Amino acid sequence: MTILATPIAEPVVERLDHRKATGIKGNSNNPSNMCVGRRLRVKRTALGISPQELSKQLGIDRNDLNAYEAGARRVSANLLLRIAKLLDVRPNYFFRDYTEEELEGCLERSVD
Repeated sequence: MTILATPIAEPVVERLDHRKATGIKGNSNNPSNMCVGRRLRVKRTALGISPQELSKQLGIDRNDLNAYEAGARRVSANLLLRIAKLLDVRPNYFFRDYTEEELEGCLERSVD
């Protein structure tokens, strides 16, 4: 099973292959969703953008935005790119400043 081909993900994938992992967990407090949601909320708040305003600009329901920020729902790649553009950040912003161990932990906890 190949998740990502990065120096961070490779050791995780090897361990997961060994355990015969079945797949990636969906929504509901998934650690990687929480990482993205936390950074989304921090940046939105720092820019003084209300949840109502951002959700309107994205064309999504405010409840959906709240779920993304809480990590209860996964942000699609397409939506993440749109959010990054509106918040004037690169997409890697949502994962930047996490240590290798923290990112590895998110990957490990994201697998069934």
